[in-house]
This record gives sequence, structure tokens and C-alpha cells, in this order.
Amino acid sequence: MKTIHILLVAAMILLSACGGSKNTKKQDKPAVATPSTTNISFDTNEDYQSLLDKVVKGGLTGVSVYIETPTYERFYTSGLANIENKTPLQPDHLFRIASNTKSFVATLTLMLAQEGRINLDEPIEQYLSNEISSQLPNMDTITIRHLLKHTSGLYDYLSTPEFWHKIKAEPDHDWQVTEMLSYAYGKSARFEPGKGFEYSNTNYLLLGLILDNVLGFDLAIAIRQRILEPLGLENTYYYQREEIKGTLVDGYELEDGKLKSYRHVKLGYRAADGGMVSTTKDLAKFYRAFGKTHQPFNETIKEQMLADLNILDARRQYGAGLVVFTEDSEEGNIKGKMAYFHGGYNNGYITRSYYYPKEDVSISIFYNHVFNRRDEPQKYDMVDRFRTTIRAKVLSEF
Repeated sequence: MKTIHILLVAAMILLSACGGSKNTKKQDKPAVATPSTTNISFDTNEDYQSLLDKVVKGGLTGVSVYIETPTYERFYTSGLANIENKTPLQPDHLFRIASNTKSFVATLTLMLAQEGRINLDEPIEQYLSNEISSQLPNMDTITIRHLLKHTSGLYDYLSTPEFWHKIKAEPDHDWQVTEMLSYAYGKSARFEPGKGFEYSNTNYLLLGLILDNVLGFDLAIAIRQRILEPLGLENTYYYQREEIKGTLVDGYELEDGKLKSYRHVKLGYRAADGGMVSTTKDLAKFYRAFGKTHQPFNETIKEQMLADLNILDARRQYGAGLVVFTEDSEEGNIKGKMAYFHGGYNNGYITRSYYYPKEDVSISIFYNHVFNRRDEPQKYDMVDRFRTTIRAKVLSEF
């Protein structure tokens, strides 16, 4: 799920490092490190494990990296999955993948459309209850295609201050999807459907409700049967919609001067805008399957996900539940290289998984500690430079 703000993070943290290739090496005990306040540099000439260890020593709690190229597959981890228990982060640990969930939801939606069970270009009011459609604008003209591509003009429920006030006041609140959606009720349209583009999580909340109604059962079951199982994604789950097997890492941010884990906050787990959990390898396999048009993807679905791209920023263009990312860094030889991905942020968790079709390269970078760009710019920039260096190092071989 994409939030409108990121809470402040930092302070002294117990850290450890582990990593390697297919046979991942671990330290017996987590190392203790004091996060540096200086500007840390990263160099593509450094080995991967050293790069991970360095960003952890700079203050990141834990980081997990997965790389697959035509000639090798490698896993690297450093730091902790849980600070209190000093649990070293492992490659098979689960992260909240947040808005990456939208790629799975979009895929399922387009599969149903191809089967004639959903019409992408008819008004969505026919798929929703009057209780919902009567409280949102333009339900008689917004289509499923508009929802998929964020061209509906619907207000983003995450932009409501009262929503965040309740999260802080009631951290253990068990959020329901319709309750989350209610924070968009009564809000004016940002623009007429199809006449603009603005990323809004409300679009995918509605898509989730529509899919449940069309299917007649929980969309998590269909995602498992039609996407996860065919792709062999054994470590990907729709949290709170199904039982998970594995360890979900704690995700940390600073709140009121104290480092807080958001592991047990129940916000968004059921929702279609960001409810899934996964590993670096599983998410890489998903985007690789899209890029190579492997089942459950086909040319029609792929074309629809990439049609009529809208500009997010200088590097990113948005299709239908998918981002086309173009590198603009001068580091290494990566400038101009293109990848498919989406990206996800949820309190305490950042997940990025890129697939570069020309190079046939997958790179996943997950971490469980989020710095505030405004209040901790050095540490925020440190992590951004770390991600760029990892991608540049991998792609320098191609």
C-alpha cells in the first residue's frame, strides 16, 4: 500500500550480517553496530555482501537481495528480521510487499476479462452495492479499466488525515476493507474519468471488492490457484485472507521518538491495494514471468498492462498494475536500461523487484526499516544510492 507520508526512523540498533549465493552463509551471532551519521559511499567494485553490510551499519535494520541472471542466481542478506529477538534476516523471510499486490490483482482482473466475466469498459456501479456506489462520484462512468490505470479521478483514501489519526490512536484496530474505503466517501472527484492520471489506492480497494463479487469467493483463492501455484510461488501469501507459512519480518519506523514495529498492525492486509507478503525470490519470479510472457500471462494480458502508459515521474510510467522503469543514473552503464516492476511501501517495509527484459536479469531489494525523506535526508539518500549501486553492479555485466 502506498502511504502519503513516511515516519521518521533511526537510533542505535543491534545488527547482523549474513549472505552469499545459493548456499547462504550466516554469522553465529548478530553484530552490534552504531549507525553512522556521515555520508556513506557505495562502489560497484565492492562485493555484494560488503555493500549490504555497509548499508546496515549506516542504520538500516535489515536488507535482503535476490539476483538472477542467465548464468547465476544469488541471495544476500544482512541485518535483523526482529530487533528484540536479534533474529538474523534470512532469504526465505517474508516481507509485506504492499503495492506490488496491485500487479497480482491487475493480472487476475485481466484474466477474468479475457474470459468474459468482467467488462473492462462498462461502469463499475453494476459490480458494487448501492451503499458503496452512492457515496463515491462518477460511479456511472468510471470503468474497471480506469481503476486499473488510476485514471478514475477518485480521491485516495490514504490522503485523509483522520485515517492516520485513527491508526496512531488505535494501532491494534482490525481494519476492514469497507471501513478503509469509507475515508474516500463524500470526496469530490479529482478529474473526470479518463481525463487525467493520479495514483489512488481507492481504485484497487474497489477492484478487490469487485473481484470478490464476480468470483463469488475470496479473490485470494483465485490468486493462489491461478497465479501463485502455476508460477511455483510457494512463499507468497495474501495475509489475513489465508494462513501463511513462514516468518514475516518486523518492519520498523520511528514514531514519537521510539522505534516501532509495524509487524502486527492490521492495516491493509485484506485489501487489494497492498495485502500480500512474499520473498525476494518469489516476487522476482512473478515479474520475470510477466516479462517473458510465461503462463499465466499471455500476449493479450501483457499488452493491456502496458497499453497507454501514464507518467509517474522522470523514470516511471504506469500501465495497468505495472510500472515501466527506465534507469537515469550515470553510475556504471545502466542509464537508459528498462525494467518492469511496481514497488511497494507499507509502514516499515520497502520492496522493489525489477525485471530487465533485454538483459534477462531480475533484481529484488527488500528492507524492513524506512527513513523519512524530509527529516532524515542523509539516510534516505543513503538507501537510494545503495539500491542504485546494487542495480548498477549487476547490470555492469551486460
